[in-house]
Amino acid sequence: MDRFKLAILFLGPTVMIAAGLQVMGSVPLTFALFYGWLLLVPLGSFILRRRTGTFADSQIQTERQRQKTDILLGICSGAAFFGAIVAAAVWFHPLFLNIPRLKGLLQEWHFSGEHTIGLVLVLLVLNPLLEETYWRGYVLRKLTDGRVSPAMAVFLTSLFYSLYHVLSIVPIFEHPWNIALVLPVFAAGLFWGWMRLRHASLTGSVLSHSLVNAGIMCIYFLYLS
Repeated sequence: MDRFKLAILFLGPTVMIAAGLQVMGSVPLTFALFYGWLLLVPLGSFILRRRTGTFADSQIQTERQRQKTDILLGICSGAAFFGAIVAAAVWFHPLFLNIPRLKGLLQEWHFSGEHTIGLVLVLLVLNPLLEETYWRGYVLRKLTDGRVSPAMAVFLTSLFYSLYHVLSIVPIFEHPWNIALVLPVFAAGLFWGWMRLRHASLTGSVLSHSLVNAGIMCIYFLYLS
């Protein structure tokens, strides 16, 4: 894969978030653009490889392994992240949340009203599944396929995974916390990448990611709904 194609894979999700959130100012539209990219790019690659006969079935079988240790690690790490997120919000939310301003911003983004439950379900189910499949599955595998070392592949996928979170974190949280809060996102990406390489499965990282999102949603229902 040449550098141009790799740059598209790295930056495509960020462009989708920017177009939907910063340009159009709509969370539902952002979800459609963003998750459409995460779904269609790997799916298109899969279909193309099947047609050309270059897809390795052994890789699919490896990815479908469901190791008990991976599942347990995913649940335990996710529960720890969930507790840390909720505890930090309860103790420190006056420092990094301007609740009146944030409520207005969420209304402006159409993350309120009758569609809220649907959007929350997307974040709890679709988001962790598609993000982990794209970054820790599709992109990470391409990078480790003779291109860079596993450690560098985890670093790069975590870096660009964190990049588009800046677009949502910076306007939501108060300065300077909005910049600092990007670091836990990067750290989570490193951890989930390590899980993927160690266990050859996405199950644990998806479970952990889902519980992280559940913690974030708890903050929403505690202070913003």
